[in-house]
Amino acid sequence: MRKARNGYQLQRGVPKDLQPIFGKTVWVEPGGATYREAHRRSPAFVARTDHVIKIARGQLALGPEELTDALPKASDLSDQEPVAALDEGATVAAEEGWMTLEQARRYTRVLHGIEKPREHLTADELVELAAALKNPAKRTINAWRDSLCGFLGFAGVVHPTAATRQQAIEYRTSLLEHQMPSSAKTQLAYLSGLWSVLHEMKPDRPHIFEGLNKRIKVARPRKQEVAITDPAKWQGNRDHLDILRLLYFTGARLAEVTGLCSEDILEDRIIIRPNDLRPLKASSSEREIPLHPCLEEVAERLRTKDVFLWPSQYQARHNRWGVNMAKPSKLITGVSPKGLRDRAVTVMRAEGLNEAVAARLLGHTSSWVTASYGGVPWEKLVEAVALL
Repeated sequence: MRKARNGYQLQRGVPKDLQPIFGKTVWVEPGGATYREAHRRSPAFVARTDHVIKIARGQLALGPEELTDALPKASDLSDQEPVAALDEGATVAAEEGWMTLEQARRYTRVLHGIEKPREHLTADELVELAAALKNPAKRTINAWRDSLCGFLGFAGVVHPTAATRQQAIEYRTSLLEHQMPSSAKTQLAYLSGLWSVLHEMKPDRPHIFEGLNKRIKVARPRKQEVAITDPAKWQGNRDHLDILRLLYFTGARLAEVTGLCSEDILEDRIIIRPNDLRPLKASSSEREIPLHPCLEEVAERLRTKDVFLWPSQYQARHNRWGVNMAKPSKLITGVSPKGLRDRAVTVMRAEGLNEAVAARLLGHTSSWVTASYGGVPWEKLVEAVALL
């Protein structure tokens, strides 16, 4: 664990023999804002990196079910001599507890051609399937891979299709021992989404994570109303002021604003869209926000810039935007960048604005069926922005 500018980092050196494979010398990921949080996250970080090291070195052994299903490809079952030896090996494995009695029986059935082996998906194949169906943001795909790698390393299996419900339950227990309930719930939600795809594609495979994340109760603190200073009285660095004013008068996310390009600022609107360095959280995040009258002077100045408006706000190591804005935001406005987004929601609710309009303006994914019908007129978005 290492103290960084905005919290703590988890770091682990990549073994020298594997550095050419991974193209890096060290693994780095955020550890959280506090030492305690980083300490909780470190076991999962170690498990994930252990898993990829074992895969890269070919050291990760197949589990009993995977070994059974690999029999026809790994051995010549037309030759009775090795078949007899494998048959005897299954008996010994069951006696020594490496296989259960039922697993040994299935091994024998597959060995003798009585039962067909099952096809297994690799971790990459499962993530690719989910990505094709859900069209997620790049960071969601990365979160899927990290979560899946952590679980497979814990379960000691190579293929997601070989994992069991009991292993999923034990993994939940392990997460709750080392992470905050909210963090564990998020990890399980990622895994549950992947297994929903797996179960849909292969109905014979159980959904081992079904309901596990929903059973974790997270007490969310009630957000207090905060006092935000008048934007007209803000003082500070010009770039910081421009970013904060855009957040204040749009309700957009910090990464959406700091990752803007000059061509995204038009005369009457701001276009929120993905670019090479800044993916969006979800497909609903791609949208157009009417330009508030108080932003016209700022927008005119920003349109003259080259490509990215604030390249210094990008941290290549973690592919993150807005990494330097937390402290300036609190000093200048009195709240965090997220607090400015919360304020936008509070204002629109106080004015009785239609939730569908607010969701469209903020780039939220609709959670109710009716919202998927029809559209939101541009004039309503203009009215919503005016309220800010």
